[in-house]
Amino acid sequence: MVTKTRGIVIKYLKYQESSIIVQIFTEQYGLMSFMVNGIRSPRSKRSIGYFQAFSLLELVAYIKPNRSIQRLSEYKYYATAHHIQQDIRKGTIVLFLSEILSKLLTHEQGESHERLFAFLSNAIITFDSLQSEIENFHLHFLLKMLPFVGLDVEDGTALIHSMELEMIEEDHNLITFISSIISSDYTEPVHGSGALRFKALELILNYYEHHTTQLGEIKSLKVLHQVFR
Repeated sequence: MVTKTRGIVIKYLKYQESSIIVQIFTEQYGLMSFMVNGIRSPRSKRSIGYFQAFSLLELVAYIKPNRSIQRLSEYKYYATAHHIQQDIRKGTIVLFLSEILSKLLTHEQGESHERLFAFLSNAIITFDSLQSEIENFHLHFLLKMLPFVGLDVEDGTALIHSMELEMIEEDHNLITFISSIISSDYTEPVHGSGALRFKALELILNYYEHHTTQLGEIKSLKVLHQVFR
């Protein structure tokens, strides 16, 4: 059937000579894969830029239950996030977070996908508009996403205790930094060195992996460290 919905691009893969298979988290159905024919052809009238990670799209698609790859008919932006692609720091964070999401999101997200879609959409629009506090966005994002994967922590101490990491319980700077991130929004300044941010990120990623799924190698992590060191 033909369906209209909104979606957030997670990633795409090249398919054959001129097409792509794009992974999109949709408002109505959760995570889905779509075939987009001819988008990479020199004769294509549409830009592949529509399918950059974190593009916010309004979609018309042919949805068939139990089919692994759906057909995308029409697409346009429902909100623009062009600053993300024009700013190398923002683009690096998007690259990292889209890789994390591609590992965390499943096709069986359940009834929570509408709330998760709203969270992702609002976060991306906010991130696109940020003029400062960019360097902490991925930490905010990962901590605020915890409830959507069945987890939550009240503060930095609770996060460390849940991991039974007694060796770093006395790292008060790390505890205070993570607690400040948890209790603030994306726009509020939370000061910390690059080394402290990386230590916090390592702890958060370990928390995800310990409680949810195997994240495996995160290829974009090295680039993130290089840009924000």
